[in-house]
Amino acid sequence: MKIITTVIALLMAVANINAQENMKENVDLNNRLVLGHQQTDLHDACPNVDFNVWPKGELNSAYAKYFIGNSYLAPLDAENGGPVNVTFEPRCRNNWHIHHKSVQVLICVAGQGWYVEEGKEPVVLRPGVVVAIPAEAKHWHGAAKDSWMQHITYMTKVEEGASNEWLEPVLDAEYDKLPASNALLSVTDPEYMQRFNAFAYGEVVEQVKTRLDDHTRYICYLATLLSCQGIDEYRELLPEALNKGVTPVEVKEIVYQATAYLGMGRVRPFLSATNEILTARGITLPLTSQSTTTMETRREAGTQAQVDCFGDGMRDFWKSGPEDSRHINKWLADNCFGDYYTRKGLNLNMRELITFCFLAAQGGCEPQLKGHIAGNYHVGNNKDMLIAVISSNLPFIGYPRTLNALNCIRSVESGN
Repeated sequence: MKIITTVIALLMAVANINAQENMKENVDLNNRLVLGHQQTDLHDACPNVDFNVWPKGELNSAYAKYFIGNSYLAPLDAENGGPVNVTFEPRCRNNWHIHHKSVQVLICVAGQGWYVEEGKEPVVLRPGVVVAIPAEAKHWHGAAKDSWMQHITYMTKVEEGASNEWLEPVLDAEYDKLPASNALLSVTDPEYMQRFNAFAYGEVVEQVKTRLDDHTRYICYLATLLSCQGIDEYRELLPEALNKGVTPVEVKEIVYQATAYLGMGRVRPFLSATNEILTARGITLPLTSQSTTTMETRREAGTQAQVDCFGDGMRDFWKSGPEDSRHINKWLADNCFGDYYTRKGLNLNMRELITFCFLAAQGGCEPQLKGHIAGNYHVGNNKDMLIAVISSNLPFIGYPRTLNALNCIRSVESGN
């Protein structure tokens, strides 16, 4: 308790010293952010929040009617009525409100968000930003569209008769005028982001647009970012993928199937991010089941999926190979193909295409990549389509892995 109280005291001291300075600095930053948002389709990283640093707390049920989205409260010194850490999920914000006869202090400790005071420029909330909200100021605060946000809050200069007045909600039409947190890179690294966006979403898309529609392109983006472990870029692109027509079921199927090629250790952060983003968009989880097999039928169904992808030579593959490792061939049939390829939500062509993305993006899998290039050909995804996919994914995986994948295609084409 002594340590917590000391930390809180230090935070309060810093807040009282720096609040006005932070407010001034944010005005210029916000002007540049809004300008960049109006001029550019921005694509950069979305911050994460580590709840092991600042506790998430309990669902803020008592004040839920004054919030859009879910917020969480974690009192830091409840016995003495001290500060509270408030956590906002993406897009969550409180209603317009006024603190009468008291000053509220916000100290952003994680993520990205907004403080908006009526008649003034919005203030970007990012770790280290402190805002002292004057008494009688109409305002609201909350998370960015694509980021969780945590701030510590406490009241100071509290006069007799102090009260809070809750007002109208901040509707989507008003909230959506603010840029996402990814706009920050357009301010800190404008030349870099301008060139990256022009290449990735201009020149590259123009090259592949006759072979890949937006729906397929974004499915391949998601699979590729999973494989190369681009969690921040994944968080940013997933909402755009949903806007381009990729369904929540398709997204979940991409993530689930990645487990067979990346392992749960690498997939779990993406599954958690997917759940956060879907929930923030009002999508109820779990989604409708897409399973078509049971534990008793998965091996046979998985073998059939292998045959459909690679030909009848796979019929008895599950029981082939040296005795000491034969179980892995069986697992390929019942787990990799039986548990994932047999599910609804993605057809066989798309499942082979995302497997191509998984293998190309992680590198070091050239023998398996060649096998699945042949599998893609077998289900109808031809050479031109695969070259379009690796070209589209190049900005996210770089030239070495792109060229390795291209060499694998050339090898399969030549029969090697």
